[in-house]
Amino acid sequence: MPTELRRTCRVRLVPDPDTERRLFELGDVFAKCWNEVNYLRRRQFFEKVGVDFALTEKLIYEKYKGELKVNAQQVARKNAEAWRSFFKNLKLKKEGKLPSFIVPRPPGYRKDREKNERVPFLLIRNDRYELGDGYIYLKDFKLKIPYKGRIHLKGKQGRLEIHYDPVRRRWYAHIPFR
Repeated sequence: MPTELRRTCRVRLVPDPDTERRLFELGDVFAKCWNEVNYLRRRQFFEKVGVDFALTEKLIYEKYKGELKVNAQQVARKNAEAWRSFFKNLKLKKEGKLPSFIVPRPPGYRKDREKNERVPFLLIRNDRYELGDGYIYLKDFKLKIPYKGRIHLKGKQGRLEIHYDPVRRRWYAHIPFR
């Protein structure tokens, strides 16, 4: 069975000051959502009761669906991917298939420990954004964000990830395609 080819385009977002303020606000809510679902799963893991992905996803979705709409589910699913990767690495370590210097650790929080603040990011479901000529439109938040760069890939769009780079003080969008 052939696997799908997945590639990602990265573009730099150039929001106006009002849109950038809104991005920071939304990014903080997304980070808060990630941290909360991660906290619930870490607690289950360390209490050795087993991580219940379905229950934690449902709890987080119900709490954040008003602010993040269907994208709250994307945060829980992205977090679940990180946890599944952690469990896979634990199994490989136990079987002796990982080098000794690699120590699997549970997924961390979206937080800058030095500044003691959340690191903003956004996860947008593939049908909740549109790519226009020079802009990305986030349907749920009614945001039209201009970008610089070239989207050279074609195909089915995947989950949009928007990250803030604090060193460059710029926003970047990662757009996956199949």
